[in-house]
Amino acid sequence: MKISYVATDLEFDSTSDLSLIVAELRTNISVNRNDRIGDVYYVTAGLGHCDTGAEEAVALYCTILEKLSDQAKTLWRQCTRRVLDVAFTSGTEPKYETYQLPEELVRRVADLGISIAITVYRAGFYSDAS
Repeated sequence: MKISYVATDLEFDSTSDLSLIVAELRTNISVNRNDRIGDVYYVTAGLGHCDTGAEEAVALYCTILEKLSDQAKTLWRQCTRRVLDVAFTSGTEPKYETYQLPEELVRRVADLGISIAITVYRAGFYSDAS
């Protein structure tokens, strides 16, 4: 089984109501989770289509977030957690695989106050192959 990129999700939490951000994001991406547990609002969003790679997905999220309204940007800055979770599935080939985000893109992510998480799923998690 080949090592491969799976998807990138956007996750963010806040003690403030995030419905304005969710409404603005829904015009461009799929909101998979929009819950309130106790005093914390949790949102997880995905692109809703098959992006070709981590760089493309991260750049698209940055573009979408950079276009939020001023009021939504204020709520965004109040979030207690902002993460882009880049997911890969492991495999036996090739021997290794390197993915790199360009410096300029990493700056955009940092300017938005987002951290980057890397999730590696075991071989076969997303397919019948083991």
